[in-house]
Amino acid sequence: MSEFNAFVSPQYPVLHSVERGSSDEYDSVGRTVSLSLGLLVKGIPSFLATVLIGESEVEAVTGSLLSGNVRVVVVGISIDETDLPEDGRTTVAPWLPAPEEERHFPAAFLSLVCSDGRRIDVVRVVVREGSATPEKVAKFVLSQITQGVQITDLASTP
Repeated sequence: MSEFNAFVSPQYPVLHSVERGSSDEYDSVGRTVSLSLGLLVKGIPSFLATVLIGESEVEAVTGSLLSGNVRVVVVGISIDETDLPEDGRTTVAPWLPAPEEERHFPAAFLSLVCSDGRRIDVVRVVVREGSATPEKVAKFVLSQITQGVQITDLASTP
């Protein structure tokens, strides 16, 4: 197993919102709620993502978020093509020969670390084209977040 380099941001105030769905919404483990997360970067709110958490975890997670500022931790990883969602997979035309080797894409895995040590996994940013290394993707994603770029806008960032 190769070692991963983690890149850590300065501390930021965190914003969060919890939205509970209807009482009949269950996943395979039980009831979940949506936790929307954002940072105050240079005094400007910056949306990160909305993640699902178990309803039984809401109090502990929000307590961690309220305990103080958070840091963003970004790790560069390599994603196999089979790990991409169906709608995001690169398809090969059926008349062309299959690729000789499995394709891998550089990616950045982003988490928040609360002041009490709790880690909240937020999002994975995958680069589908280009020849960047996972480490370069992680550094780039973190630099963009520290400038206030929205996660949803990273796809359009040159």
